[in-house]
Amino acid sequence: MAPRANWKGFLKVAELVCPVALYTAASTSDRVSFHMLNRATGHRLRREFIDSETGKPVERDEQVKGYETGDDDYIMLEAEEVASATPKSDKRMEVEAFIACDEIDDLYFDKPYYLAPADRHAQEAYALIRDGMRSKKVAALAETVLFRRVRTLLIRVHGNGLIATTLNYDYEVRSADETF
Repeated sequence: MAPRANWKGFLKVAELVCPVALYTAASTSDRVSFHMLNRATGHRLRREFIDSETGKPVERDEQVKGYETGDDDYIMLEAEEVASATPKSDKRMEVEAFIACDEIDDLYFDKPYYLAPADRHAQEAYALIRDGMRSKKVAALAETVLFRRVRTLLIRVHGNGLIATTLNYDYEVRSADETF
């Protein structure tokens, strides 16, 4: 069975627009995973949310998301408020800059995706972008909304195609000085 695209949209490089699709390049679905079971009965266990002060279970309709502003101080957010903060997607992956391939620090790499032409009509524009990047030995930095989050992607030539890798932000990468 052919893989299903995780995302479809348009790769935009200046005035050139190419319909593209993202496909997962690395998957964890084949990893072995375990469930927690009751040793005596063999039944699967379920997770329950417990109030940290009262020690009592909290039903799903009484649960709300919260953002911690201080020690045990939270701003409560209703589901509608969280949903309204989700960025709207225009299905555009807009290239903002090109950088030399030898200047890329893979420390910031998050998750790789194959970036492929979305249909046979996109083949020519796709090849033009890919071959131009290959000849100049550059990668493209692009931004788009993926899975309800604004993400920065690094697009690189990979054989006959392109790889789009989501990038971690500076604040998500720990300083090497702390370790070394």
